[in-house]
Amino acid sequence: MKKNKKIQHYIEYISLVIFMSLLHLLSVNFARKIGLIVAEIAFVFIPIRKKHIIDSLTIAFPNKTSSEIISIAKDVYKQFTNTIVEIMFLKKMSKQQLKETINFQNLYLIEDAKKNGKGAILLSAHFGNWELLAISFGQRYPLSVIVAQQENLLVDKMIDDIRSGKGYKTIYKDNMAFKWVLKALKRNEFVAILADQDAGKQGIFVPFFARQASTAKGPAIFALRSDCKIYTSFCIRQPNGRYVATFQEIEKPNTGNEEKDVEIIMAKYSEILQKNIDENPSSWFWFHRRWKTKKQ
Repeated sequence: MKKNKKIQHYIEYISLVIFMSLLHLLSVNFARKIGLIVAEIAFVFIPIRKKHIIDSLTIAFPNKTSSEIISIAKDVYKQFTNTIVEIMFLKKMSKQQLKETINFQNLYLIEDAKKNGKGAILLSAHFGNWELLAISFGQRYPLSVIVAQQENLLVDKMIDDIRSGKGYKTIYKDNMAFKWVLKALKRNEFVAILADQDAGKQGIFVPFFARQASTAKGPAIFALRSDCKIYTSFCIRQPNGRYVATFQEIEKPNTGNEEKDVEIIMAKYSEILQKNIDENPSSWFWFHRRWKTKKQ
């Protein structure tokens, strides 16, 4: 059984390497155009979680018509395909290109955190191109990102090599993550976390599109216990293929109850994320089962 899994992983890895090599023969703009065609086909013939996306959008945007919901759902497929194509080209892009692809606004907030000497937690989401956001930021400031390890270790190493080679370090979600995050913050570095996925029974429930969503506690706990600043940042894709990213600080409360402070911080994160999704509904990864865990 293990041997078959190993062979499967080798096949997946080699297939991915070949696909990326062929893709790199094209320009990124042409590859995006092909991606849009693939998205149109996938929406009709390979409807992965299509019903889930439409149902979630319908609940999130009750004032929109069914045709508007379908239009957004189609665009979700297109935006995601664009993101995958762009991620495939990260290895080919120079560090200067990566740096210039995103126009960061409010960078003075990041400079304030640097002067504070305690690093900062950067809260983002699977919104726009999250990988490009991290790599571009990593061209400017020391950054670690908490990531989940891929089951295919060959693919995982390839992805990790691209990440580390282009600007940032990874911290795997495991029992040692807390230790490594605190060490990075003590070095006055930045730690980025995508906190928009269902956190299971261990999460804290906060409002998200009028429903209670289980949300990770870790980002708020890191910020509170290390006494560092905490910011949100999401990148918005522009018509020319570039992005704009803005930082917003989340003020840390001091109620005297850590659990309550964590809830306030993560509720504010959820509120800011929802505002960005309201303005750019197809940019978020609606494939997620964000409300999978129900509040007891």
